[in-house]
Amino acid sequence: MKCKFLQPEEFKDHRGVIKSFYPDEAVVEYNLMTINKGSSRGFHYHPHFNEYMMVVHGECIFTEFSDGNNVSHILKTGDSIKIPIGVAHSFEATTDMKFVSMLTKRWWDSMPPIVKVDENGNEITA
Repeated sequence: MKCKFLQPEEFKDHRGVIKSFYPDEAVVEYNLMTINKGSSRGFHYHPHFNEYMMVVHGECIFTEFSDGNNVSHILKTGDSIKIPIGVAHSFEATTDMKFVSMLTKRWWDSMPPIVKVDENGNEITA
């Protein structure tokens, strides 16, 4: 697996919990995204930036297409992952969900910002 699950530093007290994540590089754009239960954001990759993703509500099945295999993991509220440049991935919501996507290069400064692929990792041209 080429994606990296990030482990937070946690601070807990009677008020609750603070989870701190430390990206390996500067984040220059972030987006709040929602996916309705049963919907997905299909396989794609980003050729110009790394993407950090943190689930803020709900859960999804995160799938990485890597080295000829699909590797899936369930991500829940509070989970965070780094998706490297060029790694095809997909999110399928098992509940209504929200996540924050953080990019190391601005979306509109990246042409193309996204490349769609099929379940075998082949680019879709249309």
